[in-house]
Amino acid sequence: MVLKIQQTVTLTGTSEIDGVQIAYFNASIPQGEGSSSVSRNIINQALYDPNRTAVRSDEDEFKLEVYAIEDSLLAE
Repeated sequence: MVLKIQQTVTLTGTSEIDGVQIAYFNASIPQGEGSSSVSRNIINQALYDPNRTAVRSDEDEFKLEVYAIEDSLLAE
């Protein structure tokens, strides 16, 4: 048996309007071989529907941060 350990960077974020959480973002970025995973969960559909453009903008900003971390890990 061989034990393999991989360290990852976990990134989380939320999209909120007036202090109320609408969406939750999560990313797992490996520090080595492997692929990153990014997910979005809508917490409050009633607020998401009229504010989807703002939430999507937050999601885009979150993904840019994921890309920056990926790039910095690859540069090491």
